[in-house]
Amino acid sequence: MNSTFAQPNSQSTLEKLPLRSLVFIDSGVEDYESIAAGVLPGQQVVILDRSKNGIEQITSEIENYASTNGAIDSVHIISHGSSGSMQLGNTALGSENIDQYKSQLEKWQTSLSPEADIMLYGCDVAAGTGANFVDKFSQLTGADVAASTNITGRDGDWNLEFAKGQIESPLALSQETMANYQGDLATIVVANNSDSGVGSLRAAIASAVAGDTITFAPGLAGQTITLTSGVLDIPVGKNITIDGAAAAGLTISGNNASRAFFVNANVVTATNFAVKNLIVNNGKTTDRGGAIGTTDEVSLTVDNVQFNNNVADKGGGAIFGNFNNTLIVNNSKFNGNVATAGNDERGAGAIGFLSSKAITVTNSDFTNNKGINGGAINSLQGKLTIENSRFIGNDTTAATFATGQGAAFLRGFGGAVYTDRASSTTEASGTIRISGSVFQDNKGRGEGGAAYLFTGNQDKVILENSTFQNNEILALPNGGSPGNGGGVTNLSDSTNQGLTITNTTFAGNKANNQGGGLWTRNAPGTITNSTFSGNSTAFAAGDFNKLGGGMTLGAPTTIVNTTIADNSAGWVGGGIFASANNVTLKNTILSKNTAANGGNPWGIQQHVTAQYADQGGNFQWPPKNPNDGSDVNATASVTIADPLLGPLQNINGAFVRPLLTGSPAIDKGVPSGAPATDQRGVTRPQDGDTIPGAIVDSGSYEFGGTVAPTPTPTPTPAPTPTPAP
Repeated sequence: MNSTFAQPNSQSTLEKLPLRSLVFIDSGVEDYESIAAGVLPGQQVVILDRSKNGIEQITSEIENYASTNGAIDSVHIISHGSSGSMQLGNTALGSENIDQYKSQLEKWQTSLSPEADIMLYGCDVAAGTGANFVDKFSQLTGADVAASTNITGRDGDWNLEFAKGQIESPLALSQETMANYQGDLATIVVANNSDSGVGSLRAAIASAVAGDTITFAPGLAGQTITLTSGVLDIPVGKNITIDGAAAAGLTISGNNASRAFFVNANVVTATNFAVKNLIVNNGKTTDRGGAIGTTDEVSLTVDNVQFNNNVADKGGGAIFGNFNNTLIVNNSKFNGNVATAGNDERGAGAIGFLSSKAITVTNSDFTNNKGINGGAINSLQGKLTIENSRFIGNDTTAATFATGQGAAFLRGFGGAVYTDRASSTTEASGTIRISGSVFQDNKGRGEGGAAYLFTGNQDKVILENSTFQNNEILALPNGGSPGNGGGVTNLSDSTNQGLTITNTTFAGNKANNQGGGLWTRNAPGTITNSTFSGNSTAFAAGDFNKLGGGMTLGAPTTIVNTTIADNSAGWVGGGIFASANNVTLKNTILSKNTAANGGNPWGIQQHVTAQYADQGGNFQWPPKNPNDGSDVNATASVTIADPLLGPLQNINGAFVRPLLTGSPAIDKGVPSGAPATDQRGVTRPQDGDTIPGAIVDSGSYEFGGTVAPTPTPTPTPAPTPTPAP
């Protein structure tokens, strides 16, 4: 086969679609959804995951499709491109590395028909020396290949001007889709690590148009681009992606003098900006957003980026999202970012967010960040979702009472996470959701050692499959809060839409004042399949405020199949501090909780401070003090027996207190209303005693049974590389 410049193939000249056609669309392409919707009927569309190797994804899909449907007649790949290069998922396939994928590309031959065509839609893929890349691609795949020699998209055309072999397949998209698409499929390659000039990142941003992707030459791997002439400005409406996947370990440094990026937009023209597969170090601003700052109306996506040692005096040591922003953070690491100098209410150590839109954080690590409110995250009105992430060693203890400022007391809250509502005052609802995440060794002042979650009355909070361990809340001196909620604080000025805690552990958290593990106010709650172990409030002789070692509940709360053990309070309520009408217990264990009674020898209210409503299946050990008429058991009909609990341990990603052999809590729960699984995911009920028939156990752990491993993280911080500054 010879390389030829083919006539532009168009939908009007070739109407018949091939029998078996696959269309791959890279999800990094701007508005890829509209492209997918415009694929002509009869073809299978596959969206490439931008966070994974695209060549591997295509190889797998081609093999699977051919094994079911037979040999493939055409493959269409719609992605960003540049001369001799295509961006496929998190991988740039180009002239420099195509030989590394030789074996994979040769596999395609067994799935393609003898006359199969492959169409490459990225901008400039065959331009100049890119023709050699197309030749090589055709040789390895055994297919005829067509590619573009100019811009594909709004500022160019959809013709594939260069071909290796005889192209018989039509384009994959409808004429309407091609005419209306507002992006381009271009990739601009940064050639050097200079601050400015030809081949620099600054020049690439200046030349980019909306829809472009900026990548980096592989030779820049492990190098640093030091910004000596200031921040990299992203102009209004310039919707671009900056992706360092081809140059692993590439660092953008603010040189301890400027931000790395500032994204501009306005109420007329929004801006979408994505940064991927980079390290951003040593950004600095006296304002907000040490590494990345934004105006209003920006949609920011951060994927597989490390932010180290960035500083913003007023908040968002790494990132600050402004009004009407949206923010997506995935698979990223934030370490050592700081926002303390301004003692600002919005002083988030890592991420500040000032928008009622969505802020979503997944699969990310926040370690050793320092702020004023929210050592890691501070969100005002944002609909916050945190999934499968780790918050280790974040800190807000640098906060001071802000004399002369509004809400002067509101400093030091949320050692890791701080929220101020989850919706605007005009919205009907908002949700804060933390799932599958670990909060460990975070420390704050005032309220919320790990998380301070203030909500509006229309908001709700969900905590699930997570661990809050060894967090601490101190007092804020000189008029601030005395220190409530060593793990989590959830409150509202008026009754909110509820707090739901499921499959979650609070262990070893400390509060200077109340609620060693959990502190709530105006947040009606349900706690299910959860463990409170070894939480505490401080001791001070005669101080009657040291209440609720495990939890302090300031709203009606139902507690089901939960284990509350070995918690301690400085005054009373080693397990729970709440009024009698605020708690209902079912299938719940209270074991060996203690209360120091302020140093008095009374020995009362070790577990609870009032007698609560009983729905059956509850256990308590030891019993109330029989010599003091003011003492109470947890409920009027609680079973008094040692439940025989094992020590706190990680089983299948959940920290639990397992029932030991012979525990009286085995098969003694109330089946009605019990959860279908225990905290680990073991199906309930299991038959754990010697009596035939399975009945649900009390507590968060179901004796017996096995469960398949899950990806729930454990509280062990992942190492964060620290590149040279």
